[in-house]
Amino acid sequence: MPTKENPSNLFIVSACSAAVSFVTGIWIRNILGPEEYGIWLIYSLFLVYGYYMQFGILEGFSRDVPRMLGQGRFKKADDIRSTALVWILMSSGMSFLGVTVLLVLPLTFVETIMGIVALLLVPFQNLVLFFNHFYLTVQQFNKVAVIQLIIGSLQYVVMGFWAIFFGIYGLFLGVLIGSLAALIYSRIKMKTKIQLKWHSGLFKKMLKYGFRITLIGILLSLFTTMDRLLIFAFYDSSSVGLYGIIAFIYQGIMVLPSVFHQVMYPKINYHYGATGSKKALMPIILEPTILLSYISPVLLGIAFFMFPWFVEVFMPEYVAGTTAARIVIVGMFFFIWAMLYAHYLTVVHKEWSYFKVLCCGVLINAIVNLIMIRSGLYINGVAIGTAVSYMMYPLLLMFVCFRDMGLKWADYIRHFAIILLPFGMMIGLMGIIESLHIHFLMQIGFYLLGYLIFLLISSNKITLLSGYKSLGIKIAGEKLKKGKKCTAK
Repeated sequence: MPTKENPSNLFIVSACSAAVSFVTGIWIRNILGPEEYGIWLIYSLFLVYGYYMQFGILEGFSRDVPRMLGQGRFKKADDIRSTALVWILMSSGMSFLGVTVLLVLPLTFVETIMGIVALLLVPFQNLVLFFNHFYLTVQQFNKVAVIQLIIGSLQYVVMGFWAIFFGIYGLFLGVLIGSLAALIYSRIKMKTKIQLKWHSGLFKKMLKYGFRITLIGILLSLFTTMDRLLIFAFYDSSSVGLYGIIAFIYQGIMVLPSVFHQVMYPKINYHYGATGSKKALMPIILEPTILLSYISPVLLGIAFFMFPWFVEVFMPEYVAGTTAARIVIVGMFFFIWAMLYAHYLTVVHKEWSYFKVLCCGVLINAIVNLIMIRSGLYINGVAIGTAVSYMMYPLLLMFVCFRDMGLKWADYIRHFAIILLPFGMMIGLMGIIESLHIHFLMQIGFYLLGYLIFLLISSNKITLLSGYKSLGIKIAGEKLKKGKKCTAK
């Protein structure tokens, strides 16, 4: 049964992990330089795509366990856990199959070794993620926080340390050490041992769902890594390294939204398992979208104005990638909340609808990027193509979800207008303030002042924001009264 811990600790730890990763990320990039770092970005994709060796069983595990708990079927939840763990261990053998394939491919010795090392790390990574999913499904967010602290902060520090001595290979060694530390912690903290029992009938059902999720996952990874693959194909590893500071800013911006989506997925599943109603999910999907849309421009605006100065001071070798990074920062506005709608489609068994949307997103990404590359815009063109696809994909995803909920065109347009308003304000403020050519701290100050005024005006027109504004005024009034009482005493 879920313990339903407060997820606030997970958000706090994730923010701390992001800060540590941010600092160590600068350190690692400066140790390697653009060329070597570009090579790491390419070979680390083995870890990204290696995750799908488990054929989506982890996603089925994350979807079905909260649902079973919501229905009070605890024995079935235990069976799902057992089958998922056995499969994670069994699927590790695919890494060795991949090693065999690498040995027969016409690659250089260095390319083969790096590919083999990356592939052999996949089983450790996937086992850590199993425990991460396990604690998420029972809403034990404190344990999830520690696991993510280990693989998010400790691991990065160790990677940076060993990179000093072994370069790129030191990064792989750091991943191994971080994964082992997370596994040891996860096993120690597990109160009840998961039985290694195989339920073939249950596995077939999970695989039927998991296969669809695997296709979706591969497409989603392709969607988010298409830019660096195209740059590597048309340019070189140094260009990938310069463009790689986008991955740096992407991780920094997405850390808290990613934690939010991790917390929301089991909650959506649990709620759907308890009610069985699609329309009952509307508030848990639509309201967070509005909040993220109105809050995210604060973070995006600060990043937009601060990033050029930051790169020039701390990563001068990567200055040529600054403009590309700023373009993608703008495009991330819609991408921040897109996963809410993706969760909805997987929860209500509309995986093929999600698959079709992703196919469109990948196609848009590839076509626009290729056009930009052919136009001779170098990595800035790729950034434009990526930003465009980051805008189009979430809007298409949202439209499909609205149709599935039985909502009308008018509902979609109304919701779209609400979330488009802060985007338009963000773009307008960025354009005006950028044209002033003043110090970046003044730019940030003017931007935040202008956006705060916009938020105050908007809160009178949008019910959800008005509620939060009233709550804030109430809390401030209570604190003021307490302060007056203390003064009187």
